[in-house]
Amino acid sequence: MHALFVIRKLVARPTLLGLAIALLMAGVVVPGRAQVVDGRQLVKAQLVADTQHIEPGQKFRLGVLYTIVPNWHIYWKYAGDAGIPTQIDWQLPPGFRVSPLQWPLPGREQEPGGLEVFDYNNEVLLFTEVQAPEQLPGGPIELAAKSNWLVCERECVPGDAQLSLKLNDGGQGPANQDIFSKYAASVPKAGSVPAGYSVSMKSSGSQMVVEFSGVPEASRLDFFPEPPENVVLNHGKQTGKSVALSVDGGSALDRLKGVAVVKSNGKTDAFEVELQSGGQVAATGNGVSADLVGVLQAVAFALIGGLILNVMPCVLPVISLKIFGFVSEAGERPDKAFKLALVFSAGIVSCFAVLAGIVTFFRAIGAEVGWGFQFQDYRFVLAIACLVFAFALNLFGVFELTVSARATGGLAKLAAGHGYGGAFFQGAFATILATPCTAPFLGTASAFAFTQPAWATFLIFFSIGIGMALPYLLLAIQPKWLRYLPKPGEWMVHLKQVLGFLLLATLLWLSWIIGRLRGVDAMVELGGLLLIIGILAWIKGSFWTPVSSGRSRVLAALAMFTVLVLAIGSYFFVTAPSDLPWQAFSQQSLDSALQSGRPIFVDFTADWCITCKANERFALDSTAVRQAFAQHQVLVLRADWTHGDPEITQILKDHGRAGVPMYLFYPGGKERPPVVLPELISSQTVLDAMKTG
Repeated sequence: MHALFVIRKLVARPTLLGLAIALLMAGVVVPGRAQVVDGRQLVKAQLVADTQHIEPGQKFRLGVLYTIVPNWHIYWKYAGDAGIPTQIDWQLPPGFRVSPLQWPLPGREQEPGGLEVFDYNNEVLLFTEVQAPEQLPGGPIELAAKSNWLVCERECVPGDAQLSLKLNDGGQGPANQDIFSKYAASVPKAGSVPAGYSVSMKSSGSQMVVEFSGVPEASRLDFFPEPPENVVLNHGKQTGKSVALSVDGGSALDRLKGVAVVKSNGKTDAFEVELQSGGQVAATGNGVSADLVGVLQAVAFALIGGLILNVMPCVLPVISLKIFGFVSEAGERPDKAFKLALVFSAGIVSCFAVLAGIVTFFRAIGAEVGWGFQFQDYRFVLAIACLVFAFALNLFGVFELTVSARATGGLAKLAAGHGYGGAFFQGAFATILATPCTAPFLGTASAFAFTQPAWATFLIFFSIGIGMALPYLLLAIQPKWLRYLPKPGEWMVHLKQVLGFLLLATLLWLSWIIGRLRGVDAMVELGGLLLIIGILAWIKGSFWTPVSSGRSRVLAALAMFTVLVLAIGSYFFVTAPSDLPWQAFSQQSLDSALQSGRPIFVDFTADWCITCKANERFALDSTAVRQAFAQHQVLVLRADWTHGDPEITQILKDHGRAGVPMYLFYPGGKERPPVVLPELISSQTVLDAMKTG
C-alpha cells in the first residue's frame, strides 16, 4: 500500500488550511535518484521528437517516452487515491514555444487496501507541440527536459532524469512518427464532444452523477475526474448510462473537469469535458485553470490577513496619525478626507501589485526550471518549511526585516508633500515601512501564488492590500470611530509571539510531509537546515541591525559566512558514503567466513550511537585502513544493533560488553580467537590489531 495515500488525503484539504493559517498568522535540486531494484532499471526515460530536422517557424512534436518494467506503473495527471503525477519541465532554447502537455488515456487500477489509481503500464509517451522561432541558430540545436515520476508496485520508488536531444545535426527524414501517431490517437479529444453524444452532471448532497446520452446501448462508460487539489473523490461507479462519484467528507462540486470515455463495438471515444451541475457539458481545452473555489477562499483569507496587519506593532500606531492628518488637511470638507484616504489606499494596493508582478515573474522562471509537484514535491515543501521557520523567528523577535535608508529615502521625499500625490506615496511608503510585519504574509502568499495563474496571483495580493487599506477608508468616513481602535501596547508583542507559535505548528505539519516523502533522514536534514537558519537569524538580529556599527556588520557577515561554510562542509563530510565494502552481519555469515579462512573485521554499531559514528568516520573509513583491508582481503561485516537483535546481544555479552561500540578482528579461521578493540579507536588502533592478529 502506498505511503503517499495518507499524504494525498492530508494535502487535499490542509493546503488551503495551511494557507489560511499562514495568512492569519504572519503571512538545491536533489540529485537524480537511481531506480534499480533487483538489478532492474524500473523506468527508462528518453527524449524523442517526430522529426530530425526543423525549419524556422516549424511546428513539431516533442515528448518523453517512458519504458516501464512489467507490473510497475507511473501516474496520470491526476493519480487517484495514491501516487504523484508524472512531470516534465521543458528546457528549450529561447524563442521556442511549448503547448500544454498531451496525456494519453490512462488505465484504472485497483490496488491493495481499496486504493484506485490512474496509471500507465509498460510504455507511454507524454508529448507536446513545439513551435520553433522564426530565426534558428546554425548547427545542431539541443533540446532538454527534466522529468520526475513515481513508479510503484508493492513499493514506490521516486525517480527523475535529465534528458537531452539534438536536432539539425545531420540526420535526415522523419523520426519516431509511428510512436507519436500511436499515442496521439489515445489522447482524449479537447474542445468538442463526438456527434450525437452529450454529457451532463447532477449534484445532490455529496454525490455527483455524470449522465451520458446518445451513446449506444450496452456501452461501457467511464469518467476520469480531475478534481480540485483540495477535494478527494470516492471511486466512480457505472449504473446504466451514468457514472456516480461522491466527495469524501464534503458536499458535491458544482463544477468538475475530467475525461469522459465511451467504449462500444470495439471503439473507444475519450473526450475532455468540464461539467456544471444542472447544465450541459462545456468542452475544455488542455490549459490549466485555477480552482476558482480555492482561489476565492484564498482571497477571503488574504483580506483577513491584510486586516490583521493593521494590529501589528509597526502598523497600528500609524493609523490614528494618518487619519488625523487627512482630517486636518481636509479642513471642513469631509469628502476630501475620504478622497485623501482613498488615494492613500491606492498607494498601498499599488505596492502590493508591484510585489505580485515580481512573484509572477519569478513564477514564470520557475515554470522553466521545474518548481516541482508543489506540496507533493520534497523540494517545494523543504523551501516552504524554511520560510515558515524564518518567519516564526521574525515574529519571536530573533531578527527584524528592515528596509535600507537609501531605499526609503527617495520615497520619503515623495511622501513628504501634501495633496493627493503626497497621499499616494505615503501609502506606498507606509507599506514599505511595514515590511517587518508584512513579510510573513507575503512569503506565504508568494508560495501559494507560485501554484496559481497570474490573474489569481494579482487577485490574492490585491486582496491583502485592500484588507490593509480598509481601516483607513472606514475611519476617514467616520473619524469618531478612532476611539474604538485598541491602544498600542505590550499586547501587540504577545500577539506576534502567539502567531509565531502557530507558524511552528504549520512547520510541524510540513516536517511530517517531508518525512512521509523522503523518510526520517530527510526530517533530520530539515532539522539541521533549520538550526543553521536559526543561527544565521540570531547573528543578523543581534549584530546586524540598523543601528549597528560598520565593524559589527562586517564581523556579523564573516560569522554568517563561516557558519555556512562549516555547515556545508559538515553535511558533505557526515553524509559521504563509506568506501568500505560492508556486508550485513549474521552468525551464519560469520561462520561461513571463518570457514573460508579469510580475516574478518566486525563493527558492532547502532544509528543512535554517536561514538560509533565518530569511530566509523574518523578511524575505520580512512585511507590507511581501507588499503590494509584491501591488501589482506579482510571481510568487513556490520552488526547493526539499532533496533536490538538477540544474536548480537549474546555476542556482546560473550565478550563482556553491555552495549556498542564493539570491534572484533578475526585473524582467520575458527581456531584463532578474535582481537577485541577498545570502544574509542583510531586508524592506528585498527592497524595494530591487524598486526597483533
